[in-house]
Amino acid sequence: MKIAIIGAGNVGASIASLLISKQMCDEIALIDINQNLAKAKAIDLSQMAIALGVNISVISGDDYKLLSDFDIVIITAGMARKDGQSRAELVKINADIVAKASNKIAKFAPNSIIIVVTNPLDIMVYVACKASGFDRSKVIGMAGELDSARLKFALQNHLKRDMSSSKSLVIGMHSDSMIPLIDENLSDSELNEIKSQTINGGALIVKLMNTSAFYAPAAGVINICEALINGSTKVLSCSVLDSNFIAFSRPVVIDRSGLKEILELNLKSKDREILDKSIEEFIIYINNLNINSANFNFS
Repeated sequence: MKIAIIGAGNVGASIASLLISKQMCDEIALIDINQNLAKAKAIDLSQMAIALGVNISVISGDDYKLLSDFDIVIITAGMARKDGQSRAELVKINADIVAKASNKIAKFAPNSIIIVVTNPLDIMVYVACKASGFDRSKVIGMAGELDSARLKFALQNHLKRDMSSSKSLVIGMHSDSMIPLIDENLSDSELNEIKSQTINGGALIVKLMNTSAFYAPAAGVINICEALINGSTKVLSCSVLDSNFIAFSRPVVIDRSGLKEILELNLKSKDREILDKSIEEFIIYINNLNINSANFNFS
């Protein structure tokens, strides 16, 4: 099993570290526009593998030819949203990055499965699928797993018991319109507080350390990789595209071939209204992107 990571920043390096510690693959490729960064991380990770007694090769560079014959390619590359920057501006910048990366994946690793981490996540899942030309079952977004972990963390702090095996999960867009589905008997005020903590979980981390999270997002990617490598009946929350090419996190089953099944959602009317509104916003962003235009130079 060969797994490549595009983007050697905090998230990409954390993913690689977990892949090594869990001995999930034979080879890892780190690809980054900053060749020295990728090389330094690869050296550090290789030495980590040796220290752990793990035989995993870590290669690096800025050349997408490194992707040749890789099984899974994870896209973490992209810009973080800056103070005063609109969401629309971030969408255009990162869509260009993800589109170019996805086109290269299609060229050098046409049989791979893409995992998208770059934000705005759901839109980038669409971009990766369209730019790569891959079947929609081969493009999976990591967001619901992260948001669900934040939900369980909030529940654990509130209920004072282990919630790691809880069936509670988050679906919908990876934004303020995400929908926590809580499998616990709580009062309305408790539910509202838990939902608020979940939705603002990422913003709290940014406030505390002036950068976004990377350990938990990396763990969310690992959950998807494990399902892809081993096959599983475990239900995950992932952003995937339906037959209308609308991407948002849903309960899914993933196996070695990619997305196996999207499970049916039984939402309350209020949650359905939230989801419908966020889908409308998603469509507006996608139409404004016009990914097939000359703005996306895939050469």
